[in-house]
Amino acid sequence: MQKKLIALAIAGLMSAPAFAQSNVTMYGTIDFGYVSLGSGYIRNADRDSIKGRTALESGVAKANRIGVKGVEDLGNGLKAVFVLENGMTGDTQGQGFFNGTNRQSYAGLAGGFGTIAFGRQYTPQHLFTSAVDPFAKQGLGGAGNVLFQDRRLDNLTAYITPDSLGGFKLILGYAFNGLGDENMENNKDYRVYAVAPSFTWNNLFVGANYHSVKLNRDKGMASGTTAKGVSVLNTYDFYASYDFGVAKIGATAGRRTTKKKAIGTEKDSKITQFLVGATFKLTPNDSVLASYGRASESKVVTDGTRPRISQWALGYEHALTKRTALYAQVAFQSHNGAFRDGDGFHTAGDTGPVGGVTASYKPGFNGPDMSPATPYRRGFGLGMRHDF
Repeated sequence: MQKKLIALAIAGLMSAPAFAQSNVTMYGTIDFGYVSLGSGYIRNADRDSIKGRTALESGVAKANRIGVKGVEDLGNGLKAVFVLENGMTGDTQGQGFFNGTNRQSYAGLAGGFGTIAFGRQYTPQHLFTSAVDPFAKQGLGGAGNVLFQDRRLDNLTAYITPDSLGGFKLILGYAFNGLGDENMENNKDYRVYAVAPSFTWNNLFVGANYHSVKLNRDKGMASGTTAKGVSVLNTYDFYASYDFGVAKIGATAGRRTTKKKAIGTEKDSKITQFLVGATFKLTPNDSVLASYGRASESKVVTDGTRPRISQWALGYEHALTKRTALYAQVAFQSHNGAFRDGDGFHTAGDTGPVGGVTASYKPGFNGPDMSPATPYRRGFGLGMRHDF
């Protein structure tokens, strides 16, 4: 009798309506390489020197990461999606798992209306720059070493139009306290608006990005303070790339305006920046990468000069498989006197490693303003990368 009851129970489960299935995938990158960085300086009036560095490092050409992503079919064309991702130092496995402050962590819904997601996510500026930069904004030659970029936003609500609009796509975003854990000053209450249209047709890609960071007035500077204060940060960017088969050409140009409250000698900042690059396919498995980027203060800020930095980069990649590659990269930067002598750029935001060949090897020095100062101006690296 007991066996019959068990058999009937199993039959009942087999005939029950099917529940939605969730498909979860683990992914990530492991990258190790040899790095040689030339001597540099601390960005101050005395130009204190920093010795060169030679070492085996992790994340030389692409930041190490591990993540899980999933999609669940909810029926009627509606799906639930999520991403949990964290960075790793590779050799020490530092930074912890899914702490919500390092890379991405979001959940959302997707369907015929498009996709809406909530959480910590990439900005359109970061995504578009990565698409046109031969180095994908990473490594010794990445655009992020010289261009001011806001990579991710906390507390972001993002909407992306569906793929059925003939190549047109629109990204809209709004964030409460979007840069609260980044390098902005004052209290942590920054409202961020983002609008990013793009168009893809065959091998052509064009796009634009606008995002504005506005400081809540109730969270501004206290009366009589002498600290620097940012009221509004506006960013405009334009992008284009075309893949000719044997070569893919990409470019971006934009302006970043930081409006500050008039305190002491602090002035508004207007930074103009651009990058041009190309990826040449020598064989199906061999590619040469090249780029030139430049950022400069468009307005005289202190002693009558305009801070300026530029970067040349060259790389080579050999694909062993679709997921595993050997690479070599070299990059050189030029900093003018106004940048070197302690002024840097007068801006704010999630600027990343602007002012040095790479962020991974800086000795922990941040300059006198909000621009992180990586002192190394030239570097060479070679290594191996595996994506899984």
